[in-house]
Amino acid sequence: MTDKKKGIVTSVLFLAFSIVMIIFAKDIKPMMENDLGSGFFPMVIGIAMCGLSVLRLVALREKEKEAKKSGDDLMGGLGTLILIGAYCLAFNTVGFIISTIVYLFLQILLLTPKEKRNWLVICLISVIAPFAFYALFVYAINTPLPKGWFGF
Repeated sequence: MTDKKKGIVTSVLFLAFSIVMIIFAKDIKPMMENDLGSGFFPMVIGIAMCGLSVLRLVALREKEKEAKKSGDDLMGGLGTLILIGAYCLAFNTVGFIISTIVYLFLQILLLTPKEKRNWLVICLISVIAPFAFYALFVYAINTPLPKGWFGF
């Protein structure tokens, strides 16, 4: 398969995924009555992914890229789609903090080359970022996030 065909296939897959994400984001019911609601950010991400996928398809149609892609790039893309799907499934059940810690840890491991992995940095980012985002949503935006099994 040529690089152009790979680009088209991945763009179409991301376009389909973003459309599904937009549809599911519309179904997210707000936990509290406020302007944004819980589905606002997933909707923004879905729209952005959709737009970027369309831009990528247009760019591939106009100009063929001769860049060499390795098999790792394809595995990274497929692995990311699988991780995002698992994260979406676990989000409400397990809760925001735990599911985000696990997702970030695995996503960073997937995308970081083995020789450049710094376990301390990966662990710190995976733990600190979800707590920072939780504080931002709950205290600054006043939008609660799913608590999950353990109540946090």
